[in-house]
Amino acid sequence: MPTATDIAPSGSTGTRDVRLWIGGTSVSLFGDAALWIALGVWVKDLTGSNGAAGLAFAAYVMPRLGAPFLGLVVDRFRRRPLIALLNLVLCGWVLLALLVHDGSQVWLVYLVLFGVGLGVGMHNAAGSALLTSLVHPDALGRANALLRTMQEGGMLVAPAAGSFLYLTFGARAVAVLESATFLVCALCVLAVRVDEPAPEPPAGRRTEALVAGIRHLAVTPRLRAVCITMAGGLLGFGFIETVIYAVADQGLHRSAAFVGVLTVAKGIGSVIGGLGATRVLKRLGPGNEAMLTVYGLSLMAAGVAVLALPGLVTALAGVFVIGLGIPGAVVGLYTSVQRYSPARLQGRVAAAASMLATTPQVLAVFTSAALIAHVDYRLLLVVMTVLIGCSAGYLAVRSRSFVTTAPAEQEEEAEATA
Repeated sequence: MPTATDIAPSGSTGTRDVRLWIGGTSVSLFGDAALWIALGVWVKDLTGSNGAAGLAFAAYVMPRLGAPFLGLVVDRFRRRPLIALLNLVLCGWVLLALLVHDGSQVWLVYLVLFGVGLGVGMHNAAGSALLTSLVHPDALGRANALLRTMQEGGMLVAPAAGSFLYLTFGARAVAVLESATFLVCALCVLAVRVDEPAPEPPAGRRTEALVAGIRHLAVTPRLRAVCITMAGGLLGFGFIETVIYAVADQGLHRSAAFVGVLTVAKGIGSVIGGLGATRVLKRLGPGNEAMLTVYGLSLMAAGVAVLALPGLVTALAGVFVIGLGIPGAVVGLYTSVQRYSPARLQGRVAAAASMLATTPQVLAVFTSAALIAHVDYRLLLVVMTVLIGCSAGYLAVRSRSFVTTAPAEQEEEAEATA
């Protein structure tokens, strides 16, 4: 596993700042995981509906559909103070969940998740851009893998912590925990020392500035291929947010809270997958991160296929293998975006990549919420396997035409296509 010392620029200050950034972000992501998992279970308990529980996740990811606007905001300001401010605002926003008392107020749970998703989407876009100022380009993959491993390690603990707080003190306690993690993240980010250049005013008309990130993805072949692949893969994988409740209920005859146990198994796989991603990156070499996405999606497809088989052991094995693949798929996408995008567009490109990847996921959540009451969940798992597997195959074929370039040439390519 890479350490902050391996990733940071030479000197103790760089190491300190990378540690603060990764530590603060990891704490915040831990709180996010505990929140949306616990609130999804809360919605299930308040309404008795698997579909309504799945929509809780949709509310969380839906704000990313506004990526062009979010990315433009990120590129208009220095990223470090923006991230700190976002986390301070979210610290108060999440406490709106304390006002929910019965099923008639489920809309307020969705509103809280929507607001948190909006803030986290901006945090992710700004954080992706900030990371390029903290580490060397060749270390971006390892930094992303380390951050993802820390996140998945938090996900390993978050379901247990969220479930314990939910079952012992109620969902409001989870909201308080999330509020505290936002505060910790803000303080860590404020302590980071980084030399950020003044943001450049967006060139051209306002509309052109808004879509600049999407246009950059469209005209850069390797980024276009990775985004198309992740869109297809997540179109399939998005069904899991609803189907997993059916797996626990209909397949394993357990309560909705058992989803937390399955999530722990996925988290163990993801921690191991994050560690493995660094080894795969070493073999691939800088500039070949797209193949890491192929590797990750292939594992996810295999895990979903196993999940369709009956039995507790196979269910745990399936989510474990899914977890193994998630870090590689995500790290491959965002490292490619960082390496092949100019500094002035980093926020917009990261936000656009997130939007293009998660829009199909949101559509899948809504679709699966409508289908789950009428279609056998095992059939949906088969459809998921096919979509994810075909997406991985497409990128594997397209990646053969990509030529690895040196960092200086990558920057020239990024500027030329922007």
